[in-house]
Amino acid sequence: MQNLEQEGLNYAASGAMDKAIACFTEALMKTPNNPQLHNSLANAYKTQQALNHACFHYHEAIRLDEHYPHAHHNLANLYSMQGNTNEALLHYQLALKAAPDFALAHYHFGLFHLKHMNTQAAKIHFERTAELEPAHLNAHFYLGILALENAHHDEAETRFIRVLQDNPEHVDALINLGVVALKRHRGQIAIDYFTRALALDDNNADALNNLAATFMHHDRFENALTHYAVLLKQSPENTEYHYNSGVAEMSLGQLHKASEHFNAILKQDPRHFNALTNLAAIATRLKQRTQAIYLLSRAHDIKPNDASCAFMLHALKNEPCDTCPDYAKNLFDNYAIHYEKHLQETLNYTLPQHISRLIYQDIQPETLIEHTLDLGCGTGLTGKVLREFTTHLTGVDISAKMLRLAEEKHEYDRLIEQEIVAFLMQDETKYDLIVAADVLPYFGSLDNLFKAVRARIKPQAYWILSAEISPNPDWQLQETSRFCHHPSYIHALAHKNQFNVLQQQQHIARQQESLDLPVMLYLLQAK
Repeated sequence: MQNLEQEGLNYAASGAMDKAIACFTEALMKTPNNPQLHNSLANAYKTQQALNHACFHYHEAIRLDEHYPHAHHNLANLYSMQGNTNEALLHYQLALKAAPDFALAHYHFGLFHLKHMNTQAAKIHFERTAELEPAHLNAHFYLGILALENAHHDEAETRFIRVLQDNPEHVDALINLGVVALKRHRGQIAIDYFTRALALDDNNADALNNLAATFMHHDRFENALTHYAVLLKQSPENTEYHYNSGVAEMSLGQLHKASEHFNAILKQDPRHFNALTNLAAIATRLKQRTQAIYLLSRAHDIKPNDASCAFMLHALKNEPCDTCPDYAKNLFDNYAIHYEKHLQETLNYTLPQHISRLIYQDIQPETLIEHTLDLGCGTGLTGKVLREFTTHLTGVDISAKMLRLAEEKHEYDRLIEQEIVAFLMQDETKYDLIVAADVLPYFGSLDNLFKAVRARIKPQAYWILSAEISPNPDWQLQETSRFCHHPSYIHALAHKNQFNVLQQQQHIARQQESLDLPVMLYLLQAK
């Protein structure tokens, strides 16, 4: 019998399950009350997916030895695989009661709890596995996953590094170390980990997707597109991959390619809001006004409360509409990477130079201005001009991406991400000079802005602001989604809020559709 049992185990180890089953069956005919033989035969049947036979022999092993931990453990695994939760739970508990230091039973019990979202219980059993068997890499890996889910980044990193010490080619550990780096805002380290994972498995979807998403976050759109192209070959109908590819192509000015991705999404999901709004933005840039209105109308039907969508629709239809901070934030977050180059090289933006000249000629500061506030500072183009006049320079903008670029210039003493009226209402500083260059085009009514500025400016201090010129009284929303304001409206608000209008100069601020765009530059002084 001993020879038959060993022969069966050898066959099982080599994958010859039919021969293993034959040996175990013959051995059982000679010693039918041997629990180890029943357990081995059950394992062989389980490998062949003969689960009823496997279940029978596990139970026979337990009938013969009710404290047989391996039979309880194996039967628990079988029940867990079949979704029989209560029986699985019972036999894992009996296995560990019979053998409390049974590392593999702790590990599989941990997986069982993880499957059923009992993360605290799963952690206990994975920790016990790692204590009993320190080289059990999967236990360390899952402890890392649980730590990452609970934002315990140091512990997660330690666990994943422990896995890599014994297995430097553990792809999932590398990917999750990349995720940890992302959580810590260490983008380049994350990219390095994802790249190492792809070097080991060049088609790993998780590594490709994480790497592409990281490149997207850092506005490295060409790199992102390279990886999304591979992902789309694997999953041609994946809407997330199409959407991100469309956004990347759109950011690079490849409007036709971007449209192809967004249209591919709409074929699967005609009510995909973001695909519709992005196609509308493309249509607007291509001067396809009717198409843009059609697409935005479809999007508006899906999300009637979306402020940005409604705002753009009103602009294209020449309908009255007031300020929309959400629109401005989305616009400049998407525009940030190309903002300065586009303004300076394509649109010939000159407003900072006009502001500098106005300060020199009309304010004529004999010493440095103490506190200057740059409202809607963007990437800091005007800040570069203001820096030479002021001791302390504060910049405020609604776009986080624009502020990151402004920060790189090291011109500002303070940068704040906030809607500017909300900032003015909360700030406690009194300013000697406030500048709002190319800010008013994103406001309709200016009542709240004037009131808020007046509250934050010192007596006799200055406010420089620019406005696109409305041919009609007060203000109106243009098809460009920018507001224009009539000079009489600015004068009326200045008088109402105790400002004197010292200067009103018309300048060409930039080009718009290859035509000069005139703006009015005002110098106000608080009474």
